[in-house]
Amino acid sequence: MLKFDTLSRAQKRFVIAVIEHSPQYKTDPTITLKECAAIYYELRDQREGKKGEKIGYPNWLFAKNKIARGQYQLPIPSEAELSSFARDETIRSNPVKAAKAKVASLAAKTIVTVDPEENRLQKIIDESLEVEDYDFNNDFSDICREAGIDVGVDTSNYY
Repeated sequence: MLKFDTLSRAQKRFVIAVIEHSPQYKTDPTITLKECAAIYYELRDQREGKKGEKIGYPNWLFAKNKIARGQYQLPIPSEAELSSFARDETIRSNPVKAAKAKVASLAAKTIVTVDPEENRLQKIIDESLEVEDYDFNNDFSDICREAGIDVGVDTSNYY
């Protein structure tokens, strides 16, 4: 048997639509195939193309919640599950209000961020040795002469 909290959003909408259409199912959750089809087609005809009010045909109910031949049990929600679903539907239908509330709560907090790359770079700079001015051309020539290599380097073209 399926429970209300394990249903998908569309399945929950169907169960709630059936309960709103016929409140007797809240106390006696047994529904027949004919009643289920009649409620579905009546709600579908009332829809008239409005966005967000579509409910699917409950094939999922027939396979999992069968009590007897042609009789099925609706997974009735508790009050907490019903209020939670209503809150979620309100947030989904009005995402701008939910986003503004979230931004307002974030604006109240002061967030200080430190770039880890900047800290790492500063640490490398602090730990590095200072380099004196060297005459690299003459140093290279000296190293080559010490190794026994005669390099005729014309340094007049260097800056």
